[in-house]
Amino acid sequence: MGPVVVVTNEPIGRRMASAASRAAHVARVLSVRHDVELVSCQAKSVSPIDGRAVAGPDRLASLAAKASAIVVQRNVLATQPELASIEAPIVVDWFDAASPHVSSASLAADARRGDLFLAANEAQRLHWAGLLAGVRNLSSEDANRLIRVVPSGTAPEARSGRQPIRSTFGSIAPHDPIIVWAGGIHDWLDPTLVVDALPLVLERVADARLVFLSGPHPNTGIDTMGVRGEVITRAREVKLFGTHVLFVTSWVDHGERLDWIADARVAVVADHGRFESTLAERTRLLDHAEAGVPTIGTDRDPLSRGWAANGAGETVPVGDVSAMADAIVRLCNDDVHHGELVAGARRLSSNLRWEDVLEPLVQWLDRPPRRSPNEGGSAATPRRNRQRVPRVAVRVGRIRRRATDRLRGLRTRSRHE
Repeated sequence: MGPVVVVTNEPIGRRMASAASRAAHVARVLSVRHDVELVSCQAKSVSPIDGRAVAGPDRLASLAAKASAIVVQRNVLATQPELASIEAPIVVDWFDAASPHVSSASLAADARRGDLFLAANEAQRLHWAGLLAGVRNLSSEDANRLIRVVPSGTAPEARSGRQPIRSTFGSIAPHDPIIVWAGGIHDWLDPTLVVDALPLVLERVADARLVFLSGPHPNTGIDTMGVRGEVITRAREVKLFGTHVLFVTSWVDHGERLDWIADARVAVVADHGRFESTLAERTRLLDHAEAGVPTIGTDRDPLSRGWAANGAGETVPVGDVSAMADAIVRLCNDDVHHGELVAGARRLSSNLRWEDVLEPLVQWLDRPPRRSPNEGGSAATPRRNRQRVPRVAVRVGRIRRRATDRLRGLRTRSRHE
């Protein structure tokens, strides 16, 4: 029996983003029961998760040809279309495919070929079921049978005990409370909300510091987004840039990220409450929890709501500067409440181990469906309906493009309001 091949478009190494980390953990967990090959379409390397060799794009074709199953992340089938003709069943991991930069063509390619689809939460499951029903002309029941909910997980990791934020910025005193934004500054997020809240925070917590871990993305194909410049501009406008609003200008090493987060009193994340928000899987919150740091997030984000419901953080209304400031002050000043949320974060992290959240995928791979050579689509797709896929896919693509254009228009207008 051939290996299970796990494929990501992201670079895997000392500095990597959430998609690469997820692929590496999937490979690690599946290797308990299967022979597993991990492939990055960027370059060969070594995984910092478990030290396994990561194959580069030059080996993808040969590994896929002998695979017993292939697990791909979004955009892989679009950039590596030869995989669609491989006989092995394909699992499509759509955990972050709701991001605005994912094209409708990529999603349609995934939907037509996948045998199983992974969603990160229930909202994603419903969304992807609707997409599959349209593209594959399936009933809602058949579409749902093709999806498993597999959120991102956590893993116990040793920490050095260093305080890298305080070491980097000598102006931060040992007991100054740090508010950390511990992830990418993307256009669909709202980091300026936190900057706008900071002057209100400083009226009551004069020594607070807001620190963005904001280095360039490790995937050099992803450009720095415009909102990063907007955040810097806003910090200058409120006269806090370089004193109370600080930016780490390099991507934090994967093995050190928990030390950086644990140096903070509270972690923050905010978005605009739009379509992307309802489907998002903000994996940075998992790092917050593993580091034992409470999270303040906006209330349209599923994970932020889940953290608050499990006593690991708080939520504030989208766009509410005063509420964000009040929540930060509360967690800076109230040691009892802060301690309760720290305990909740650690408890939640221990309940979200990768070995547990990946169990639906592990079970499916124990008995994957048999496929006929060169058969397109899943075994659950009625053969009589496959000829209708292209026309439906075009309609779905047009609908998604119109929705994306509308969201961009709303985002543009909101920035000028």
